Amino acid sequence: MKKIALVIENSREYGRGLVRGIAAFGQERRDWLLRLITPADIEGACSLDGYDGVIARIADTRTCQALARCRKPVVDVFSHFEGTGFVRVETDHTRVGRLAAEYFLTKGYESFAYCGFSGTAYSDTRRDAFVARLAQEGRDCAVYGLDEPPDDSVVFNETPDSPKDPRALTRWFRTLKFPTAVFCANDLRALQLLQIANESGIDVPRDAAILGVDNDALLCTFSTPPLSSIDPNAFGVGRAAARLLQAAMDDPPRKKSRPPFRVAPGELIERASTEHHPVTPAWFAESLVHIDRNISRPISAADVVDAAGKSSTAVEKRFRAAFGMSVGKYILSMKMKEAARLLSEGRLSVKEVAARTGFNSPQYFCRSFRAYFGRSPLER
Repeated sequence: MKKIALVIENSREYGRGLVRGIAAFGQERRDWLLRLITPADIEGACSLDGYDGVIARIADTRTCQALARCRKPVVDVFSHFEGTGFVRVETDHTRVGRLAAEYFLTKGYESFAYCGFSGTAYSDTRRDAFVARLAQEGRDCAVYGLDEPPDDSVVFNETPDSPKDPRALTRWFRTLKFPTAVFCANDLRALQLLQIANESGIDVPRDAAILGVDNDALLCTFSTPPLSSIDPNAFGVGRAAARLLQAAMDDPPRKKSRPPFRVAPGELIERASTEHHPVTPAWFAESLVHIDRNISRPISAADVVDAAGKSSTAVEKRFRAAFGMSVGKYILSMKMKEAARLLSEGRLSVKEVAARTGFNSPQYFCRSFRAYFGRSPLER
């Protein structure tokens, strides 16, 4: 029986997702015994003598040094420190940043902002990818981060109503050019901005569309308005970490600097905080939101006309002026873009993607996909 120490803060959804992924691997092995411990348990005299390996979110120097002294196989699932010799695994933060940028670009935003924690690896990587993807389209991005690198109290213990930098964060947020699309390093940062918006009379999502990361159900669904968020696939990271730890215990790797293993993020879950398009008139913006909400249904142009409460001529004229295409073709383009995104992630079958984009049969979906993209959905 392998005894595994988990040094993972689990008061938030990401940490709990990691533990679930690790536990799933351990249950399949049937020879893993998992124990949750705290950083304090391993500081000073080493208390890991009875353990065969460690999976940890290493956020501070003291924990990093303590684990190095214990000379056990260690998998780091935070990847804040380089050159430790530990095996590292993390969400692909570059893909997270790109996903956020492409989502906002599709909605037609012209003004963008990023709010994170400067000096924290995952936040910096997400920021850089978000800014770079926008730059490819000729867009600038306002960036905010703490003036000095945060300690572990900021990373794990800060709360939505007590940011370390409330005045500076409020000043920065109020100076943005509205309407703007704001991507935040995590749900905590996004909730802090939501609170500032509510206190400042900034309408979310009409003035500021706010997107977080972690998809923490408690934080996202109990906020006002409910928060859109990217699922970082913590379960997949935890499972990968467990697999890598098993390999390290079977054949201990040499201590050397190596890049982290990266796991693809999950989906972007849209809620009310980003359910807006920065267009006029208001009925046209609501029509686009109506299409977004019903992309998984066989929605038609007639449905959009009914929801708009306008004549079919007026609706068609506005869509052609904005997008150079009819309502029906716009709906199809949104379905095809969503289908391509789902297929690129590689987690769903063609049949499942067809259902997720409102097609009644996989055959009709495949014909539509080929006609739109000039290739089969099975081709990558």
